[in-house]
Amino acid sequence: MTDPRILELAVSADSRLEDILALAASRYPVRFETVALGPVSIDILQITDLSAYIDRLAARSAPGEKLTLPFWAKLWPASLPLAMLAAGLAARPGRKVLELGAGLGLCGLAAAVSGCDTTLTDIEPEALLFIRASIIKNGLEAKARTAILDISAGGADEAFDVILASEALYIPSLHAALQQVLLRQLAPRPDAQVLLSCDHCREAAAFFAQAQQNFRIQRTQTTCRADSGDSQTCVLYRMTRRTDA
Repeated sequence: MTDPRILELAVSADSRLEDILALAASRYPVRFETVALGPVSIDILQITDLSAYIDRLAARSAPGEKLTLPFWAKLWPASLPLAMLAAGLAARPGRKVLELGAGLGLCGLAAAVSGCDTTLTDIEPEALLFIRASIIKNGLEAKARTAILDISAGGADEAFDVILASEALYIPSLHAALQQVLLRQLAPRPDAQVLLSCDHCREAAAFFAQAQQNFRIQRTQTTCRADSGDSQTCVLYRMTRRTDA
């Protein structure tokens, strides 16, 4: 059963960093790690040595027990080039950014650093708790907020100028719901855009074939660094509403 304090501290504008860290540390070994995005550096709360933590979790589990792994706590390589894009967004007055399935929130935090009013969302309360800690640590309380969002439930009615999502296409059963969220929450402006990133091995051709009915899509390959230190190919997508749809 999820501790109700997690969501309470995760979404409250009055939550204190020391309270969040105490709660997070009661569940995981945690520390802040600095992620460099060109001239921008962001402190991200992470599980200390996530791989070792998962190994310990598996070793303590009973035979046949199903493990619930904190995939939200992994800083996926494809999030780095998307965060670089987000850090370079022009922060015109009132520009609103939404990050879907934010996980640790690197991309949304980068948008907030650029000056955009940013909402970082996830379905996992623990992910939002970590994000809230990073918001406070980086002094972004005036620009970033957290909110729980279940893509399968259709999102909300608020409109955003930019929607960010990294590695959001790995569950095919959510593709239709994600398309509806993008259509509902992307502002009806010619310069409004969706920015997606993923490992090239997790591209979803069927998703983009369907999305072409409503969006113009630009695809760019880039290189990002895997956990092993090796380079891997990531893909960035920029989607804008079709005016002829």
